[in-house]
Amino acid sequence: MNEIRKNAFFRKKKILDVIKLSNGWYIIKTENHKSEKDFKVKVIFQTKPRIKSLTPKHAHFVIDFYGKLCADKHKALRVLDAIIEIWHGNNVEDVLRKYKQHVLNLPGYDLEYILYALKWILEQEDVNYTSRPQKRQQEIDMIFKKFNIKKAHNRAGSELAISLFINVASGMHPVEAFIKANLDVLPVKRARGAL
Repeated sequence: MNEIRKNAFFRKKKILDVIKLSNGWYIIKTENHKSEKDFKVKVIFQTKPRIKSLTPKHAHFVIDFYGKLCADKHKALRVLDAIIEIWHGNNVEDVLRKYKQHVLNLPGYDLEYILYALKWILEQEDVNYTSRPQKRQQEIDMIFKKFNIKKAHNRAGSELAISLFINVASGMHPVEAFIKANLDVLPVKRARGAL
């Protein structure tokens, strides 16, 4: 691959969009096939001598957020505010300018990476969403209401991911939050006898 740009190919998948971060990393959106509008999010953190990439998941960011909470709860909650603003459709650059100085020196991922990656990851959750059990939706609705978080319009698919951040912000350990949300936590399942 010569360059990372829109309409080029990355591992045989067409690149639909590209964001180059200030640290030199690229976040790309490529074709995927779960649904008609589906896409995959990748981060390329090295281009030479060979490309190194990974597929970021919202769970990675929840764990990073937990580390930030342990380091400085006040600053970490500002990160959550920024994430929620992105989820509500605010412009990433505007949100980054608003919050960058308030989250300096936090460990883990840089705010720029968090916001750009989560913008697309949360959109992907919405694109592939079909439905969830009513009981689960009621639990999510209660989380938003309890913490006075306004739900974003037409973002039902990504509500579960946002509820994970809210649960962790309220003091729940990330593993507990994943289990409560019925997300795979393989080592925990294996400890309980699942294969």
